[in-house]
Amino acid sequence: MKDMRFLWALIMAMANLAKGGLTTAWNIADKCWQTAWSWLPRGGGGSATPQPLDLPSKEVFEVDRSIEECHQRAADGLSTSGPAMQVKLFAGAKADDRFMTDLSLLKPAHQEWLSALSTNERAMRSLSEAPESKILMLLGGHDGAVEGLVSPKSEKPKNVLPGLVSRMSDFRNRLPARESDHVLAA
Repeated sequence: MKDMRFLWALIMAMANLAKGGLTTAWNIADKCWQTAWSWLPRGGGGSATPQPLDLPSKEVFEVDRSIEECHQRAADGLSTSGPAMQVKLFAGAKADDRFMTDLSLLKPAHQEWLSALSTNERAMRSLSEAPESKILMLLGGHDGAVEGLVSPKSEKPKNVLPGLVSRMSDFRNRLPARESDHVLAA
């Protein structure tokens, strides 16, 4: 009886092993068959149901569009900003990225002055922290407008007394016209 149970257990184990192998072979053959049919022009199978599109809601779209408009206005503001803002952007950039900054609004003499200063980190920090009005004064030729910096050597402002130009033009207007001032037409 013991031998019979052992033999029966052995037969059942072999049947289960064969069944697992047959199931695996059947699954592989079925997958190959489905793949081959999917290569046909119409897909070989039944009609697929269309999946709904995952589109954002109107509110999400409006928020995204307003954010994009704000980014565009900021980029336009930076690109059309004055020379002082370009100097501040150049000075505030990392040393490796400075020469990628747009300096198109600066005069060539100012660009050369700024590139000569680019190795001086203290000067770059002063320029990046200075108000735009002080940078404009510095670019206009006023030495010391930004602490510790000398203005670029272009044209220096003329030292004029306040109101001198207006007083001179008033004086000239009060003088009688001279004959040599007028050109006689022939």
